[in-house]
Amino acid sequence: MSQEKVHYRSCSICEAMCGLEITTRGDEIVAIRGDEQDPFSRGYICPKGTAVRELHHDPDRLRRPVRRTRGGWEEISWEEALSETVRRVNGIRREHGRRAVALYFGNPNAHYHGNILFAGFLVKALDTPNRFSPTSADQLPMMMVCYYLLGHQFLFPAPDIDRTDYFLIIGGNPAVSGGSFMTAPNIPRRLRAIRERGGRVVVIDPVRTRTAELADRHLFIRPGTDLLLMLSMVRTVFEENLVAPGHLAGILDGVETIRVLTAPYTPEQTARATGIEAGVVRALVREFCASPSAVCYGRMGTCVQEFGTLTNWMLFVFNLLTGRVDRPGGFMFPTPALDLVAITALMKEKGWFGRQRTKVRGLPDFGGELPVAAMAEEIAHPGRDRIRALISVAGNPVLSAPNGKLLEEALPRLDFMAAVDWYVSETSRHAHIILPPTHMLEHHHFPVMANIFGSRNMAKYSPPVFDPGPDARHAWQIFKELAVGISRNPLMKLAIKPLTPERLLKLALLAGPHGLRPKPGQAPLTLGKVSRAVHGLDLGPLRPCLPGRLFTPDRRINLAPPVFTEELKRVSAALPALSAEDDGEFDLRLVSRRNLMSNNSWMHNIERFHNKTNRCTAWISPGDAAARNVPAGGRVRVTSRAGRIELEAEITDRVMPGVVSIPHGWGHHYEGIRLSVAAGHAGVSVNDITDHEKLDSLSGNAVFSGVPVKVEPV
Repeated sequence: MSQEKVHYRSCSICEAMCGLEITTRGDEIVAIRGDEQDPFSRGYICPKGTAVRELHHDPDRLRRPVRRTRGGWEEISWEEALSETVRRVNGIRREHGRRAVALYFGNPNAHYHGNILFAGFLVKALDTPNRFSPTSADQLPMMMVCYYLLGHQFLFPAPDIDRTDYFLIIGGNPAVSGGSFMTAPNIPRRLRAIRERGGRVVVIDPVRTRTAELADRHLFIRPGTDLLLMLSMVRTVFEENLVAPGHLAGILDGVETIRVLTAPYTPEQTARATGIEAGVVRALVREFCASPSAVCYGRMGTCVQEFGTLTNWMLFVFNLLTGRVDRPGGFMFPTPALDLVAITALMKEKGWFGRQRTKVRGLPDFGGELPVAAMAEEIAHPGRDRIRALISVAGNPVLSAPNGKLLEEALPRLDFMAAVDWYVSETSRHAHIILPPTHMLEHHHFPVMANIFGSRNMAKYSPPVFDPGPDARHAWQIFKELAVGISRNPLMKLAIKPLTPERLLKLALLAGPHGLRPKPGQAPLTLGKVSRAVHGLDLGPLRPCLPGRLFTPDRRINLAPPVFTEELKRVSAALPALSAEDDGEFDLRLVSRRNLMSNNSWMHNIERFHNKTNRCTAWISPGDAAARNVPAGGRVRVTSRAGRIELEAEITDRVMPGVVSIPHGWGHHYEGIRLSVAAGHAGVSVNDITDHEKLDSLSGNAVFSGVPVKVEPV
């Protein structure tokens, strides 16, 4: 019998990157526990961490490339799969040009350093303007604000949760998400710690989330009105003479412009639209400003609404004016061991807006990516310049994109599609070739993205738990082989052939802020040093770093960029309409919700995550249910402008009146998918009724919050 071995690594399923202690015997995982010596997670893991075992051993997971034939999927060799992909893509490019090819990168790409370091080579090789990702269905408004105010799209401010005295959360559920742009394992413990040291946690959300249940106070807000709330809060800061930017006062421009722009939005005028009384707003601002340290954090809910970019702009302005940026307990900036922000700045990829536009609706790109809401129409439109080939990497946009059924209808129109994916999913089932990379336990791991928006500086390098075997490819190897085969640049082909993630990682760590030029008294941080610290290295708390960390040309912060101020003037006339009680027959507002065991569609293929409780339900308030004769547990039809779905109703006071909440990521009913457990618990896709034409007015980000719907019993 094989001896048991213990391995330490980070869980890479979500952003929290909790430390795992994995016990193996031969090729089997015997046990998974939280790593008590991990300096960041301290033994905590959520159910997703233990699910790594099922994901690794899942019989539905592809281990070899497959090709779709009339008789079904057939296994083929790596050489055949890669050469056919290169041949088909190059043929389409020769005949129809580079604009006939598209790339889609899903969220899991951000959780593996190999993908992050090598994806750019595939992008350069294809040289296509048609790049898509979940960015424009998630955090794009926040990235735009970072770019225009701080000079870099990846310079994200992270809440210093472990040192704050007042944590105001708007549209975020970090107790379930694991942080999200705030890498901090075991958020419930951290929220309790705030309260135990005499601080306060306040949540503003249309749903009483798990985070709201852990807070001192929860306030309902009408979906889609967050901009009005933030405008009234900033206005209150001026009205009550609470402007105190602290040490950043000398580098802030546009303060008076903000004062003028927000003057009309008194809390009394916005109360009817938001549902939050004027006195509550004023008291909230006073509490926030009176606290020794505080931070106002907005997340998914503030981004996926009609005025998401302007909302995040005002949220950041609120923190800046009240002196809650670049100081302990407020919004701070990590000094990451692998400084992707500085690296991309050297490559002149700090971000841009509107250099190119989609062909059908003329929607602008941001940082080289087009809005994912336009992806289906860019494939389906009848013009000669339509998208004819697609390479999709670790994504399932049929379930995650707005009005995803349009993509389901468009993908069969492609001349060729290749998917780099573990599964035959709702999206990859349309591929001609599927290239399955190694599993997360079969390659090294360094948490790059967690470094960028961590609530504490850390570094951890984990070796693979299992040997994938000679007939396997890491995702970075797939990217490299495709790039070499597709690129027309012989110098690039030659340059990338000897590269590996570890060679690039060694150089990046040495060039980083903890590398060859560390703080006095510290030794340089090398890959060897990080790899020897099997539980991870604590590199200390976040430190003030502005203006030195700014990437704006003059190292100043302009609070009022014209792109935002002009947009606010343009939409001001539309804002009063948010006070309307309903929108004709569509008299409820749809919002999403997330579950700890539904990080993505992989999680739905784990049997023990399904119990007698149906998680894919429509939450509706008791009053709204009674008005529509909806019984508890009864089936309802939810209709929007874009379509309709039917599912079970769950009557609960956890949603505010006028709101219906449906989780995302379900809809495993399509023929041909190889997710056998998920197919038995199919649910419905909420994105069959979200509207691909309803976008954030500035960035083109998808709108998932506040979609007008009607609900009726079936």
